[in-house]
Amino acid sequence: MSKKGWLVTFSGMSLNLALGTLYAWSVFGKQFTEAIDKGGFGWSKTAAAMPYSIAIGMFALMMIPAGRLQDKIGPGIIATIGGILMAAGMIITSFSTPESALPAIIGFGILAGTGIGFGYASATPAAVKWFPPEKKGLIAGIVVAGFGLASVYVAPLSRFLLGNYGVKSSFLILGIAFGIVMLVITRFIKNPPAPVASVKPASGQAKTVPASASDYTWGEMVKTPTFYLLWIEFTCGALAGLMIIGHLAKIVAVQSNNTLQIGFIFVALLAVFNAVYRQSYYNDRSRHNFIMHKSAIGSCCFIAGSDCVGLHKIYFTMGKKAKC
Repeated sequence: MSKKGWLVTFSGMSLNLALGTLYAWSVFGKQFTEAIDKGGFGWSKTAAAMPYSIAIGMFALMMIPAGRLQDKIGPGIIATIGGILMAAGMIITSFSTPESALPAIIGFGILAGTGIGFGYASATPAAVKWFPPEKKGLIAGIVVAGFGLASVYVAPLSRFLLGNYGVKSSFLILGIAFGIVMLVITRFIKNPPAPVASVKPASGQAKTVPASASDYTWGEMVKTPTFYLLWIEFTCGALAGLMIIGHLAKIVAVQSNNTLQIGFIFVALLAVFNAVYRQSYYNDRSRHNFIMHKSAIGSCCFIAGSDCVGLHKIYFTMGKKAKC
């Protein structure tokens, strides 16, 4: 494992720390819905959610062509394009007004969403190629953890900027800052000169590789039922998570009847557990059944948490104590 490989890994993580601004949208979205005399734009909830919804869609759609392009022309170039698009999108969003959400839709929704897809699709593949197959889970976990952790600093930073400089200047400052940082980081995201072989010690006799461990081409992969089952699982999990992440700050305010104005703290706390769950170190050492069990446990925790919130709503409205 070379030092260069770790440099690429942490550069990818750092890139995702910038791209993960997407997960802090609820802080901005809440401000957009505030009255104009309170520093907001007075937008409806639908208008405030539209840029985030479009960004999520562009993020998902662009990852496929971005992944193909980074295979052909290199991850550094695609990551750089992603950084430029995201920075430009943030800056364009700063031109939004109480009368028009179009700059936010075009800037954050289309441009930033596309940039995030390009950057995210480039960081992980480049990093895992520097390490043997036995470490792919660990390296991928470190890189994508940056995306989950981003809200830990972006949420309070955004809160500070919004309180001191307003919506327009906040997006402008973040756009310029992220643009500079990402242009520096993407210079270190490169593929290795040659594939890295397994580091497992050779045994006296060659081991028979089971059929289930064989590599598939992407064309063969999409013909297997496992691919579609995993795709459905990830879609359901992402759908629930992204709905909460995109509106968490507003949810906290509504649930507390606007007595708690610390939604950004909940956004940061959610980011911590998001990042921890992304860390795949144990996935390198465990059977696939363990990974599926971990996913099931996570789903149960989400359901339990949702049920607990619902019970507490009953407590506040009916005067009965809810136990979780």
